[in-house]
Amino acid sequence: MLGQIRSRVLSELESAVPSGNVRLAAVLCLVMGETNALSILLTKRSLHLNEHAGQMSFPGGKLERSDENIVDAALREAEEEIGLSSGEVEILGFLSPVLTSTQFHISPVVGYLAKTPLLAMQQLKVNLLEVEEIVISPLSLYLKPNCYHLKEYETKNGKKNFWAIRNTNPPVWGATAAIIKQLSEILSAST
Repeated sequence: MLGQIRSRVLSELESAVPSGNVRLAAVLCLVMGETNALSILLTKRSLHLNEHAGQMSFPGGKLERSDENIVDAALREAEEEIGLSSGEVEILGFLSPVLTSTQFHISPVVGYLAKTPLLAMQQLKVNLLEVEEIVISPLSLYLKPNCYHLKEYETKNGKKNFWAIRNTNPPVWGATAAIIKQLSEILSAST
């Protein structure tokens, strides 16, 4: 499975950024564990945050002036949020950017941590200012195409559609679901 991800992710980040008032962000789509039985790491965002509070997400956030590139931003945020040492992450590549209804242009960086989920959980440290908890799940839970469905919701600017993943607790939806769906499609295309 790891070899399939390595060979199918984008080797370069798509450079086109939509026009308008978008905010650039990066997330670390982190897979870990045995190469044929991978798990994926998500975080539940702290409830007191101004944006996307309580939602399931990947470690990540807005680009800062100190970040040299998208990879630096994703790794910096992962270190700040969950105490992940950037030196332990092998960067595999990129997925296509996702634009959220809150105008974040999110660039997903795919990384691999050569640790079991149990060992990772023993070593990671949650920054409670940003993250309520870390959730590591088998990647296989997200590989069934019928677990993804489009939902519609009303905003002040009209109706919007977003991806949601069935039977996840806590719910996984929005940009996070769209990114996991991309990873799922890469793996299903390789079989």
